Parts: sequence; C-alpha cells; structure tokens
Amino acid sequence: MTRPLAAVLAALALSGCYTIRYERRSALPEEGAPREVWHHGFIGGTFAGSSVNLPAICPSGVAVVQNQTTFINALGQLITPYLAAFWAPAWEPTTVSVTCARPSPAVRGGRNGRMLKVALLPLTPLGGVPAETALLLGDTLAGELRRRPGVSVLTQSDLSALLGVEKTRQMLGCTDSGCFAELGGALGADRIVHGSIGRVGDSLLVNLSALDPRRGTTIASESERLRGAREEAFLDVLPAVADALLAEPQASGGPR
Repeated sequence: MTRPLAAVLAALALSGCYTIRYERRSALPEEGAPREVWHHGFIGGTFAGSSVNLPAICPSGVAVVQNQTTFINALGQLITPYLAAFWAPAWEPTTVSVTCARPSPAVRGGRNGRMLKVALLPLTPLGGVPAETALLLGDTLAGELRRRPGVSVLTQSDLSALLGVEKTRQMLGCTDSGCFAELGGALGADRIVHGSIGRVGDSLLVNLSALDPRRGTTIASESERLRGAREEAFLDVLPAVADALLAEPQASGGPR
C-alpha cells in the first residue's frame, strides 16, 4: 500500500509543476548560479503572503526572473489542507529564480574615479530611415548613456555651443583618425561615439563605434540586426548597446 501511495503523491506533485519566465533581452546576465527565494501564496495564489524585492536583490537590474512550482513546492501544497470551496490548496509556495544583469562598466566613474566624457555624433540615417528618426534615436541613446554614473555626454547641440556652428559642421564630417583626434582635443572628450542606423529589407541595422581620440583607436563597437522590426525596436536594446560602448578596453595578454 505504501508504494502505490507514494507513486500517486509523486504523480500529483509533478502534475502541479509549472514555470513562468520573464527575460529582459536588452540586459546581459551575470555569471554564476541564479539567486533563489521562496514566494508564498494562499488559497491558490489568490492572496500573496510574501514579496520579492528585486531592486534589493539586483541593484544593477534584472536579466531573467523565473517563477516555478518545483517538485518540493508541490509537495508543500500536498501537506496543507485543500479548500474544496475554492478548488485550491490553502498554501501555495513557489520558487522565484532571479538572474541579475551585469553592472554597467561605467559605474566605476571612469578611469581614476573621474568623469568619463563622451562625445556622441549624430547617427547617420541609411536605407530609408528618416533623418528626424535617426536624430531622435541618437538623443535617446545620449539619455541612456547619461544614466550611467560617472558619464557625461556631449551631443550636437553641445558641440555647436562649444565649437560654433561652422566648426561643428566641419567636424561632423569626420571620417579619419586625425579628424577625430582634433575633435576630441577640442572637446576634451575621452571617447567619441559615431555610427549609423539603416534598413536592409525587413531588418533594422545599427552599427556604432566608440573611439579613443587621443590614440585614434577603436575601443568598442556594437552591431545589432533587428529582424522584422520598426525603428522603435532600437529602444529595446539601448541598455545593452550603452554598456558595450562604455566598456573598458581589455588589456592584451600573452607572453612577451
């Protein structure tokens, strides 16, 4: 009698297992095992008996949240009274698994604790993307970069105020390292971000690069192909794009 009863209990527990997963595509997940906490509900989850403080668990943001009724959770439901009037167990525990997003590299406040000054050139519209849309998305990217502690951002309007309209017009046509070095020197910028947004077929293509104007070298680059997407899809990948452009260059290793 014991063995059939155990089999029935196991079948009931497994039949109650389920998983709800929320994934933030624009966030880069941290390495390591996710954090797990129990969440308690009552009368089939009608009333919450606990809460999960995501900002406290992941100060840098969340990449993946998964709410699951595991085998152990289901056993917990089986040992509590079943309320026939509600067709639900009195206690319904679930396991919440949280994977945090990687903290932005700019949280350190730039090198040596000082502000990292970024000059953001207007995005070049290509493939039928309206110039007004490219300008608006560039301003949105500037806002996302400014959200990182220790980062200041100069946009085209700032360039015009600092350099004058005619000089800014000349500088916005930069295509070589010498011109970028001159622009960076005039602005005192640590990094110059430039790139394009365009359309090929039903795909939206975003190509961005971050340059060190003093050395004339590319520090970071980011390319996104958003299939079957309208221009506003760029907004969904902004956090990941900003983190990539602000990443510190990796020191070269290997034997000397």
